[in-house]
Amino acid sequence: MIVNQLRRIMYEPKVRDVPVDDNALLGIHGAVLREKPLLRSAFETFYTDMAAYCDRFFKVPGLEVELGTGVGFFKQMRPQLKTSDVRKGPNIDLELDAQAMDLPDASVRCVYAINVFHHLPEPEKFFSELTRVLQPGGGCVLVEPNGEFFSALVHRHLHTDEHFDPNAEGWKTQDIAGPLSGANQALSYIVFQRDREEFDRKWGDKLEIVHQGHELNSLRYLLSGGLNFRSLAPSFMTPVIKGLELALSPLSRFWSLHQVIVIRKRA
Repeated sequence: MIVNQLRRIMYEPKVRDVPVDDNALLGIHGAVLREKPLLRSAFETFYTDMAAYCDRFFKVPGLEVELGTGVGFFKQMRPQLKTSDVRKGPNIDLELDAQAMDLPDASVRCVYAINVFHHLPEPEKFFSELTRVLQPGGGCVLVEPNGEFFSALVHRHLHTDEHFDPNAEGWKTQDIAGPLSGANQALSYIVFQRDREEFDRKWGDKLEIVHQGHELNSLRYLLSGGLNFRSLAPSFMTPVIKGLELALSPLSRFWSLHQVIVIRKRA
């Protein structure tokens, strides 16, 4: 297919033919992120926004933990943060499974996660863990694929190792085969929008959704090529692209690739 041919042409040469669950990909992604100022700018927006949501909504003490850190650099901007992942890495403080976190009860102020939630085979185990590890009044900030048309179109065709199925039955994903493969990128849409009443019925006495919004970094993220594809814009265009994102902010739900969900544990 033409789409598959274009995808292969656009792959970063370093990434092409490396299996998505191969540990070697961490080092390759780290190099890509260092070489792309436009992509780093997009991640800085993720990190700045998540930290602001934490400080705004969670007025309690405790640990701040990032799940699925990978090659990210959130800790450089938030020094008190504990980084974590399901596999060891050079910048990983803790080896954690989001569905069975090796953390003390009521010890955490905030759990951060970028594109992690949709990789969880059984998200209800994650919600159960949130109710256990969070301080009352603490919470979780999730950045996940947006469920609107443009985002769905991009996420449906960009990767072959994940899928986007907003009509999937239930919340469990049976196809997950590794840290990054087999995930349904529509999971956050399913749980927090399509099945919002079910979420509130099952978890509303313990967890409350206090904010849902959209990230204003998607043009930078897309034009940078992300971690896997070639850049489509030079880095010196970063201020211009950022300004365009700001100008388009009233319509962000229609063009943003990522939504943000802020969940707080009830006191």
